[in-house]
Amino acid sequence: MSLKTGIGVGVALLSAAVVVAFGLLAYAGFVRQQDAAMRRLLADDLERVAALFEQPVLGASLAAGSAPGFVVQLVGADGQLVLAWGSDEPLPLTSPAATLLVAGRPHLVGSAPWREAGASIRIAHDQGAALATRRELGRSLAVGGALTFLLASLVAVVAVRRALAPLDRVAAAARNVDPATPDAIRYDGGLTEVRSLTGALNHALAAIRERTRTERAFLLEVAHELAGPLTLVHYHLTEVGQRYPEDPQLRAATGAAHELLRTSQDLLVLARGELERPLEPHVVDLRDLLAQAAGEFPGLEVVAPRIGEVIGDRDRLMQALRNLVRNAVQAAGRPEGVRLELAEDGDAQVVRVVDDGPGLDPDAQATPFDRGVRRGSGSGIGLVVARQWVEQHGGRVTASSAAGGGAVFEVRLPSLAARLEATGADPTP
Repeated sequence: MSLKTGIGVGVALLSAAVVVAFGLLAYAGFVRQQDAAMRRLLADDLERVAALFEQPVLGASLAAGSAPGFVVQLVGADGQLVLAWGSDEPLPLTSPAATLLVAGRPHLVGSAPWREAGASIRIAHDQGAALATRRELGRSLAVGGALTFLLASLVAVVAVRRALAPLDRVAAAARNVDPATPDAIRYDGGLTEVRSLTGALNHALAAIRERTRTERAFLLEVAHELAGPLTLVHYHLTEVGQRYPEDPQLRAATGAAHELLRTSQDLLVLARGELERPLEPHVVDLRDLLAQAAGEFPGLEVVAPRIGEVIGDRDRLMQALRNLVRNAVQAAGRPEGVRLELAEDGDAQVVRVVDDGPGLDPDAQATPFDRGVRRGSGSGIGLVVARQWVEQHGGRVTASSAAGGGAVFEVRLPSLAARLEATGADPTP
């Protein structure tokens, strides 16, 4: 349950409890006051009728000023009706007054002693109108309570949304923080709690920035320390390899030095933060990049029957392709086990790097481009660099298992024509 929902439900339940409590108190207070008024009226009628029986007044009425449904009786000591007005059904002797059924209707019945021993005056007031008023009041309170509850719930929802809107904005800003450059989150509102939360987030982001800067500085130092000796080792191994081209151990050592040199270059890319630097776009024919890759890895098969032009940074696209090819050669164990394909698919130029190696590790198949994920003997850094540079060009790179074994890494980049069409330019020369 979200915070908005929780607060909204809480406010709605509180509103319902307040409305119900108010309605019950109002109804109970009305009933209590109505009962008190009816009992006072009954007592006044008993006193008035007793006075009329004691001193009759010409033209006076027993029912004068009484409520509708008035019944008065004078009952002798033997229980026989001496006088009855309003109903001939004998009323019971009640003291204090009580609500009883008279002729099938609820009446408030009361009695008072008469001067003759054992005689009494008995009066009943019909309570039908009073009970109908209570029912009408109950319906009115129920309808009013329901409307009040709905209105309070609506106001609560609006108020909660407005109150939590700054928190939503801070959350959206936090989601948009670039992990590579975690800048501080801005909050200009006046809510103390949100300001405190924003301050805590910015403190954490500042610590992340400092940690990232420290790690990059250390990584840059390590990469530089590796690059120098590796360059020298690779150079000398290459020179010796030209004199002894048939020595397999020398060829293996030269290849290993070459791979380590490439890995150190990837480390330099990460350490310098070059992945976040802006591109230098030009029109690039992907066929040329595939041909260059084939030159660096002799024996590679290239299938590129047509031009594949895109807009991008040639050096970064070449590095991304080189890393994918190097990954495939490592998996296959030889350049001859790798095939490069170039094709057009709608508005995209597609490069596929296919190898006949052991395929993707099942544990890493879902996240082959995450940092720390290794494939074969590779470090995985090259795939991280390849993915980020492809995505910088508005493309995407995916990995899957090949039908006959091995793996397929597919790079999809927006074609030159699609880019020009998106900008409104004429794609025809």
